[in-house]
Amino acid sequence: MGNPVIGQILGSVLRGAAGGGGGGLGRGLPGGLDSVLGGMLGGGLPGMGSTGVPGARPGNRNAMLALMLPLVLAWMRRNGGVRNVMSRVNEHGYAPHASSWLGTERNDALPADAAHQLLGDDELSAWASQLGIGRDEAAQGFADVLPEVVDQLSPQGHLPDDADDRLDAGQSALDEMLRQRH
Repeated sequence: MGNPVIGQILGSVLRGAAGGGGGGLGRGLPGGLDSVLGGMLGGGLPGMGSTGVPGARPGNRNAMLALMLPLVLAWMRRNGGVRNVMSRVNEHGYAPHASSWLGTERNDALPADAAHQLLGDDELSAWASQLGIGRDEAAQGFADVLPEVVDQLSPQGHLPDDADDRLDAGQSALDEMLRQRH
């Protein structure tokens, strides 16, 4: 099983977390979802980490970003899909950021403060609790993952008609893979 969009998103997020240009954990990630998550979370997923999330270890930013991906995808779906999320981002004053995610050049980072505005305090707190991290770390993780999701769903610099179908397929593949890991 694999979903190349999810693999690309994770690879891109992890390259950014590793300092940008392709070093660290993000380099050479295979496109298969299972391989990507398995590698980031320690291969065999030996059990529950102190965060309560399988395979997550305190201080493992890459694992946190990977585990945040299903939360971001589900949030996007609950908020009406990619186009509605983009409208919401624009309405909150981040139109230049959102435009860069659709372009074919570098993605402008979303400030962590945007997570507070876009998610709201209750959802941000719930995510932080679920992942066993602080709210600021959850906000930064959201700010790192959302641009990459949009970027990977718009490979030619615009949102294709099937962007929401690809989002749904990615969420389904990720949910299934995580169910099989438990």
